[in-house]
Amino acid sequence: MAVHRETRGPYLIEASAYHLPKFGPVAATPALVDASQGGKWQPRLTLTRLACDKNLQRSQSFPGLSPVFETSRGATRYATDLGRSMIDEKSPRLIV
Repeated sequence: MAVHRETRGPYLIEASAYHLPKFGPVAATPALVDASQGGKWQPRLTLTRLACDKNLQRSQSFPGLSPVFETSRGATRYATDLGRSMIDEKSPRLIV
């Protein structure tokens, strides 16, 4: 799993993708099928406010983002773009 890292202003953006398992036929207990048979990719995002003179370094994670994607590249790109827009727009969801 590749991780994209970039610095934007006082923040570090870390974007990646998690491969969701593909579930088998519906049963009392769904059986996991081999992940290589084609699960989807979910974006993951961590934003870190870098340390400066008056502030310590702090991180905030956004683990369960949607939508899901066919490729890890698409999911990582989505998480990166979301992090950039949250920083640029000073989103209220960004609390670090």
